Amino acid sequence: MPQPKFTWRSLCVRLGSNLALALMYYVLADLSRTLASTPKSVTPVWPPDGLAVAATLIYGNWLLPGVCLGSFLANVGAFWNPQGWVLFLTSLLGVCGIAVGTTLGTWLGVWLLRRAVRQRYPLNRVGDSIKFLTYAGLVGPIVNATIGVAMLGFTQKVPWSAYQSVWLTWWISNVAGIFILTPVLLSWHHWLQSSQLAIVGKNLPSQVGNWLVLSREKAVEAIVLGGFIFAIGKAAFWGNQPFAYMLVPLLTWAAFRFGQPGATLAMFLIAAIAILGTVRGLGTFAGADLNYSLMGLQSFIVVVVFTTLTLVAVLSERVQAEAKLRLAFSELQRSNDALEHRTEELAGKNQQLEQTLQELGHTQAQMIQSEKMSALGNLVAGVAHEINNPVAFLKGNIQPALTYINDLFGLIDRYQQEYPHPTPVIEAEVEDIDLAFLREDLPKLMGSMSEGVERIKDISTSLRTFSRADTDHSTLYNLHDGIDSTLLILKHRLKANETRLEIAVIKQYRALPLVDCYAGQINQVLTNILSNAIDALDEVATQTQAGLTENPGCITITTSVMDDQWVQIAIADDGPGIPEPIQAQIFEPFFTTKPVGVGTGMGMSISYQIVVEKHGGQLKCVSTDGVGTTFIIQLPIQQPVPVNHLQSCEVSRSHHTKA
Repeated sequence: MPQPKFTWRSLCVRLGSNLALALMYYVLADLSRTLASTPKSVTPVWPPDGLAVAATLIYGNWLLPGVCLGSFLANVGAFWNPQGWVLFLTSLLGVCGIAVGTTLGTWLGVWLLRRAVRQRYPLNRVGDSIKFLTYAGLVGPIVNATIGVAMLGFTQKVPWSAYQSVWLTWWISNVAGIFILTPVLLSWHHWLQSSQLAIVGKNLPSQVGNWLVLSREKAVEAIVLGGFIFAIGKAAFWGNQPFAYMLVPLLTWAAFRFGQPGATLAMFLIAAIAILGTVRGLGTFAGADLNYSLMGLQSFIVVVVFTTLTLVAVLSERVQAEAKLRLAFSELQRSNDALEHRTEELAGKNQQLEQTLQELGHTQAQMIQSEKMSALGNLVAGVAHEINNPVAFLKGNIQPALTYINDLFGLIDRYQQEYPHPTPVIEAEVEDIDLAFLREDLPKLMGSMSEGVERIKDISTSLRTFSRADTDHSTLYNLHDGIDSTLLILKHRLKANETRLEIAVIKQYRALPLVDCYAGQINQVLTNILSNAIDALDEVATQTQAGLTENPGCITITTSVMDDQWVQIAIADDGPGIPEPIQAQIFEPFFTTKPVGVGTGMGMSISYQIVVEKHGGQLKCVSTDGVGTTFIIQLPIQQPVPVNHLQSCEVSRSHHTKA
């Protein structure tokens, strides 16, 4: 296949695009500079940077020369000084420095954003929107402002004593320009691209008509929304009425009804109305100094933009999820319609479809539960990690501290031997500090501290054991460590409360071998069963006026080995028990005996799937109504090898034999 060759046409297109971008940058800069109170100085409103960031994000870094040229043209008139060669070269260097700073800031913000979002469209996800506002909107302008204000000081346009205030004004102006203009350009370009509107083609009129002609209801709604924005914006920013934050619901309206293009366009219109009113000394943010007025106004606009972009991203994620869900249900519906035309296969196909729907719901609930457990595991792992460092520091320093204390006590003894008759001042000090008691109690105090550090270390180890993450394969795991770490996590629920005494936990451990399993999922099963046992005992305490004062409740955990091939964990409680008709349903998805809003009915179902389907074990429930409940977990010590793995091993062995 022939490689693409360089053409003069492509060079001309790129050159023309850079010149067009430079011209648009210059026009925007000229319009923006008219809004500042001090012409040829720093303006608090600078949308050309928003144009530069949007163009670079959409088309690539090959437009950066156009950004540099546009910045040079935008500032050359304000900083040009032809009076003498020195002033001429100084002003030329300052303008070039500002252009280079603008280009570097734009490149840095775009590069960081592309790297963070991995070339994705940055406004479709909440995390990507925050990264866009952070990298492109906040970090990139730092370079621009730093170099630009330095050039102002170098050319003596601004005194160095005002560097900080001018830098802040410059940075806020660039941030505001990017926040206001870039989302508009990105969202409309993305909308046109996703709508598959061809720039050239025979069907251009019909395509434009299909996408740009709104229905009558939509057009009326857009007109009403625009009227509200204009009326409230004019009242707030031109009429000095406290209605500025009433524009937030209108932005929400635009986001819900017109998507990203509508929301970003509404933001742009609000910003334009607000800026035009403020520069005329009108509105809530108007003050004696126009630059400071616009800085306050842009702070409000930044907050509105941040909130609106976050909302738009959430709605976009929701729309994508709904589209996938509608597609899935549409496919299921078509399958169901096809099944209705069959006679003998109707019952079997329908049952299979219902089972698929149940599995989808089950899988969704399991994913939610897994995410909760994963979040809990991450939190616990982080806490354990943060505890570990100071604990190691304390443990490593207690023994040296005790040695130093003994050395000091030895020195005091030597002083008392050499100088048996101290002065009255020393005798009074000895009595005040009670030296004898201090010598007796201080080593005990250090011993208590050492025991406390050891206890914290044990807790940290248990937390790290509980938060052990699953991998794509099973690992050897100490089940006793999993039980102990789970009990530590649930320890706050075992303590006494206003309705009952502390729940006793009896451990009857037998020696167990390391079990080949998925540790995190087994911890999830243990958590579900122990939580249900605690809930059962709490229910008895609530229903009994005595509050289990005579019998505080007990949970017994027994472990054993079965036939050298299996291990068994039995978790028994002396709660109210489970009625026999209900026992057959406890492992079904969405079945729960708890009140609405308390339980999801997925805990035991997920536990059954983990033990039986994932590990090839057994999960049983033995309960007597009014006596208590025992859950029995049986796991194979070694996980069975998958068939496809055995086949791959046989194939590999045959290859080695032939070799």
